[in-house]
Amino acid sequence: MKKTLIAIATLSSLLVVPTASAEVTAYGRVIYNIVSDDTSDDLYFGRHEFAESTIGIKGSYDYEGLTIGAQVEIGLDEGVSNLLQNDSNARNRIQEIWVAGKFGKLKVGTGAAITWVVSDVDQSGTWWSDPLGMSQRFGSTRRGPGAQSQTPFVQTQSIFNERISYESPSFLDGAKFYAQLNEDSGYEFAIKYLANGWRVNAWTVDYGDADNDADPQANIDGNGSLGFFGAESGRGVLAGYKHSSGVNFTGTYGQADQLNGSERDFLNWKLGYTQGKHAVSVSMGNYNSEDASGVSGPEHNRTTLAYHFVPVGGVRVWVQATEGDTEGQNSFNAFALGGMVKF
Repeated sequence: MKKTLIAIATLSSLLVVPTASAEVTAYGRVIYNIVSDDTSDDLYFGRHEFAESTIGIKGSYDYEGLTIGAQVEIGLDEGVSNLLQNDSNARNRIQEIWVAGKFGKLKVGTGAAITWVVSDVDQSGTWWSDPLGMSQRFGSTRRGPGAQSQTPFVQTQSIFNERISYESPSFLDGAKFYAQLNEDSGYEFAIKYLANGWRVNAWTVDYGDADNDADPQANIDGNGSLGFFGAESGRGVLAGYKHSSGVNFTGTYGQADQLNGSERDFLNWKLGYTQGKHAVSVSMGNYNSEDASGVSGPEHNRTTLAYHFVPVGGVRVWVQATEGDTEGQNSFNAFALGGMVKF
């Protein structure tokens, strides 16, 4: 907790520094989830770093045709989605500087990788609702029996790592090219398109020479795995469309290659409707695996229903039910009630 207080004090002090031509913004969010599922006899607080409460500061200023900026974001009590945990496990989620101009945008530091793409595409208005912050994974959580507790989609996307990334200027009336060099000689490429209600992303990623055992996501909730959830490389495509009526659809297909020679693939879709303060969605996911010798593993299917209500700007409450089924294993059911205050 002491580290968290020091970090918050540092961010606060930055706000009072004279910034004649700069724009500086402090922001944050508090997330709280109450979850019941088949893996626990009692109610518990939804845990996952994607759902953690955060505080941050970002700023930028213009200089002779260039925009120079910086951002620091701290996750409070990583792995627990509320501020009431006794033990502190805070860490920097984002710590980067960037420069932008006619050439595009160049970023250096730690933060979300360019292939952290799902929230770019999902326009349902319900992606915060998952008990583990994983509705951007179309309702798949890492909890559940055996193979259900792994999320192949995460395995194809690096989240918080040291990297240099480049974002091109817009071309073809809404497209941009992205390239990134990660630590340990990893690399990522993506093309994103945004226009006329459409959002499309296609990506490929290689995690480099190391197995990233030190990555903080390698062991969450006691679910240990090799490297970045065991992933060596991945690729995929996502497409989302939102009609003026509020009806929206998102679909994705991707593959992940594991360090042990096995493979995983996933095919997911999400149908949503957003109108005013209300948003609802239903999502379905199908996950398959194949070991190094070519033997197929159990097929997993998961369905999620979610409802969101936004009473005022910056406040969001939700309820969600998830049902999963894996061949030869018990089904998985979860129910979550939660909310977020964003400032």
